[in-house]
Amino acid sequence: MAIVRMTFSIPKELKERMDKRPDVNWPEVFRQGLEKRLKVLEKLRARGEL
Repeated sequence: MAIVRMTFSIPKELKERMDKRPDVNWPEVFRQGLEKRLKVLEKLRARGEL
């Protein structure tokens, strides 16, 4: 599996809140969130609801 890098913008306030939680692996949180959202969208498309 190839790895690609994505860049996106978030509000400064959100970044400041994230910085207060150095114990959280934010890239992994985002990967899991994207995977979960894609699965939902794929199910909706398969059922013709999207």
